[in-house]
Amino acid sequence: MSDVTAIIASPRKNGNCVALVDKMVQTLTAEGKTVDVFSLNTIEGKGCQACMACKKAGKCVRKDGFTPVLESMTQSGSIIIATPDYFGQSCAQYRLLEDRMYGFVGMGENGFVCNLPAGKKVAVVVTSGSGAGADNIITGIKNVMGGFLGCEVVGEINYKEGPSGPAADNAPALGEAEALAKKL
Repeated sequence: MSDVTAIIASPRKNGNCVALVDKMVQTLTAEGKTVDVFSLNTIEGKGCQACMACKKAGKCVRKDGFTPVLESMTQSGSIIIATPDYFGQSCAQYRLLEDRMYGFVGMGENGFVCNLPAGKKVAVVVTSGSGAGADNIITGIKNVMGGFLGCEVVGEINYKEGPSGPAADNAPALGEAEALAKKL
């Protein structure tokens, strides 16, 4: 079991999501924390199939490339989610994972209940060219992770590359990533 699950949804191998999450991982490992890093673009799997078996099992029952990600999210104490802004929405790779998170929601006597252990901290990273839709993406992820899944969202980064250039070359952005990592 790792202390932190870091999820990079961007298909780019050296993009802004990767640079910011890499800085967060460096900060966390320097503090002695263990981190599982998942690049969703390398995972073979499907979105939720609406089989509803998760409502009995308490977790997604599908076995594919998303299984280790979901298991790590369940077992770790903190989660980093990083996605680029594509046309004002999170990228498809993140959406597949988010659909599979439906397995974290069970049925109780009074409706939906969360199957994730309580007390998880979440950091959200959204990168974009202009930032036009990034705020809405951040709000959506915070609603899923904080609202539906009961996690504590400790902060977010909304990195707009625009005139700032790549995050890997932007000291203030890397400093922001380091500061956010210290909250996990």
